[in-house]
Amino acid sequence: SKATVSVLYWRESKMSRVRTESMIQRLAKKPLSEGFELWDKDYLLGALRLFQCKLDTSPPFEVAPCAEAIATILASIEEDEEAVEVFTMAGEKYDLIQKPLMGAMMKAKAAEITEGIEVAFKLINEAILKGNEGNSKEKPQLGRLFSYRADLHGKSNRLNEGIADCQKALTFSPGRTDPGDAEYVTHHQMGKLYEAASNIAEAEKCYMNALTHRNVYFPSCEALIPIKKVQEDLEGALSQIENAFALHPKANLLREKAFLLSEMGRDEDGLKVCEDGILNPPTEETEALTGHSRSKAVLFKAKAAILADAGRLEEAKASIEGALEQDPADIEAIRMSADVNTTLSREYLAENSIPQFLDALVSHVLVTKPEDPIAFMVDAIENDKVPLP
Repeated sequence: SKATVSVLYWRESKMSRVRTESMIQRLAKKPLSEGFELWDKDYLLGALRLFQCKLDTSPPFEVAPCAEAIATILASIEEDEEAVEVFTMAGEKYDLIQKPLMGAMMKAKAAEITEGIEVAFKLINEAILKGNEGNSKEKPQLGRLFSYRADLHGKSNRLNEGIADCQKALTFSPGRTDPGDAEYVTHHQMGKLYEAASNIAEAEKCYMNALTHRNVYFPSCEALIPIKKVQEDLEGALSQIENAFALHPKANLLREKAFLLSEMGRDEDGLKVCEDGILNPPTEETEALTGHSRSKAVLFKAKAAILADAGRLEEAKASIEGALEQDPADIEAIRMSADVNTTLSREYLAENSIPQFLDALVSHVLVTKPEDPIAFMVDAIENDKVPLP
């Protein structure tokens, strides 16, 4: 999975990557906003590397948001122990720059991982109460707290409460590094809550609002694809796939495009998308350790699925074999291979009337009841004595 490969990449980077002084200096000179742009486009590992280098060299006011970003990405790739450590550090750094509410939120995020959502709820509620009672300088930080509490509500399936907290968060213009620079994240978050509540129209509005504020925000661009499908706007879905691919080329997006084209009655166009992708697979961050094998396997399987649906089973079988060459342990490809081989076997039996022949042979035995049924069946077959219907 993406998370597993990302974790491997992170661990290997920690253990064996030697960062030269020139690389640290080069990345350290880049603005923090470039790391957030990589993150917004779903280049998690590139963002993580930049934030790490910035953390080593940043002025105090940038260290806390930089550490928070690192911790959040680590949590998203299931590096929980590291994430807790860096969230704790981020909390301490926020306290140092007089942002106590942000410090409290970092403690709540660490507690969510180590002690569970209810403990995180308790801590964030206490922080929000303190913020409401605090001075005006702390008020902007409340937006971030409401946004985080909305996330906790979503994880607890308290969707209406989450939506209400997103709306409160937007009144404070919550940002990542400064208030007001990341409203689009909260718009997207509210869209996911509306979508989970099956309110597709409001979800779409939220995703569109997010993209209005930040037109390179990959999560909202990608989230609009299934929305368009539900609305039966297949051309709109196709356009969204292309927009998302322009932001971050991924094999999964090519697969979605191929399937959508097939659904629109354009099988040959869908197959061409797969074939072109196999020849020139998109380079994904998570394939830094594995090459293009995963991307190629995804596209071989997509091609096989389209061919199988069109009844072109021998070609589908060849495509599945291509997927297994890329990844012999691919469970989906193994299952697809078994399904296609079973279908081909059934077709062979049907084309040669073998089920009907066997039924007639067994019926002949039951009617005749010979003393030696096996010898009787052999004789019937050899001497063409089976009474076919």
